[in-house]
Amino acid sequence: MKIKLLIFFLLISFCSSNATDDGIFINSSDLNNLKTLDTGENIDISDKELLIINYWASWCLECIEEHPYLIELSKTKGFEDSVYMLSFQDSRDNALKFISEYGAGNINYLVDQKSKIAIYSGVFGVPETHILKNGEVIKKYIGPISINDFQEIINNYSHLTN
Repeated sequence: MKIKLLIFFLLISFCSSNATDDGIFINSSDLNNLKTLDTGENIDISDKELLIINYWASWCLECIEEHPYLIELSKTKGFEDSVYMLSFQDSRDNALKFISEYGAGNINYLVDQKSKIAIYSGVFGVPETHILKNGEVIKKYIGPISINDFQEIINNYSHLTN
């Protein structure tokens, strides 16, 4: 019984984190534009002060639930070019069908075919949204963002977009 408790506490301590101290490594050769994937166009986001990266998949019901909030966020003054959705372990065709069906907004849709960015960021699953300032994850939303999360992002991070 003591060993089970020890393992439980170790798992909790290793898995609980709201931010990282070391920032994440974003290599532009890892990120491709989802819509023009066949051209091999790389997307460089390393020069952005504020990034909102949402990890999602077309088969994820919670991703459908949160999508309208991400679209609205992408249209909100100051966040127009800060919202990125990174397709996570999904096919390009399914991801494009999702965007066609649920809308695109001003969101930049990306794919990381080797999931390197997700691994470096510590993604557990979809949906998961990370707020990055100068390449460092400063806030993680695990699970779908809600209307309250949407308001929190606008209230707490809009000053970083100026």
